[in-house]
Amino acid sequence: MRAEAEADPDTGEELYATVPLIRDLGRPVKANLSLDSGVLAAIDATARRLGVIRSAMVELLAKRGLPAFG
Repeated sequence: MRAEAEADPDTGEELYATVPLIRDLGRPVKANLSLDSGVLAAIDATARRLGVIRSAMVELLAKRGLPAFG
């Protein structure tokens, strides 16, 4: 993880936020996940629409979503 500084608009003080570092190691591993069937259906539908496989869709969602949880 790395910290990014931003000035507080009220005080001018530097504030730091932690951002997870996601390293693409180019080494796929299998992961067995349990998901709600509705969530899985939405993932599959979006993957089909984008022309990618389920695994690629889950990876894309994780890469975009993980920083939000810092």
